[in-house]
Amino acid sequence: MKQFLFDDDYENIQKIIPINHSFPTTPLLFYPGCGCDILTPLLFIEKLLPELSELKLHLVDEKDNLDLIKTILDDIEISFSEQNNTITFYWHHLHVSLIFTQEDVFVMNLPPFNIYFERAFRIMKDADQTYEPRIYQQLSENGLLISDSGFQEQQLKRISIPEKLSAYQEIILGIKN
Repeated sequence: MKQFLFDDDYENIQKIIPINHSFPTTPLLFYPGCGCDILTPLLFIEKLLPELSELKLHLVDEKDNLDLIKTILDDIEISFSEQNNTITFYWHHLHVSLIFTQEDVFVMNLPPFNIYFERAFRIMKDADQTYEPRIYQQLSENGLLISDSGFQEQQLKRISIPEKLSAYQEIILGIKN
C-alpha cells in the first residue's frame, strides 16, 4: 500500500490522534481534485474516526480516474462491487460507498457534505477567491474540514494534527461551529 503514497505519508498518518466526533447520519466525505488518490482519505478517516462504521465518499476530478482507483483497490486486495455508478467496499471495518464525478469542481453545483478533504489543491484553488467560502457554506454544521492549506478565514474549531501531513506545513483540521 505504501507504494501508492508520498514518501513518509503513511508513517505521518499513523501519528494522527483519534477525535471524539459523531455525525447524525452516514457522513459524506467530499474530495475535489482527487486524481486517483483513494488511500489517503481512507487512512485519515481510519485514524481520526475509528468508531465510524459507514462512509459515503464523493471523489471529484476533471480526469476520469475511476479505473485507476479500482486498480489500486484491486492491487491492495480490497474487493469491491459496482452498481449504479457506485462502488462499495470495506476498508477494514468501514463500509464505504464511493461515487466518482468527472467534473470541474469550480463550476459544478457543490453538494452538501459532512467532511471536506483536500490535498495538494492549493494551486488550483488560489485562482478562485470564492472557492473556500463556498466550501465552508456547503460543509454541514459540526462538519469536519481537512486541508493541507488555506481555510484560515473560516470559523472552525481547530484540532491539532501533525504539520508534516502538509507539504505547505499548514494543515488544518477543523470543526464547523
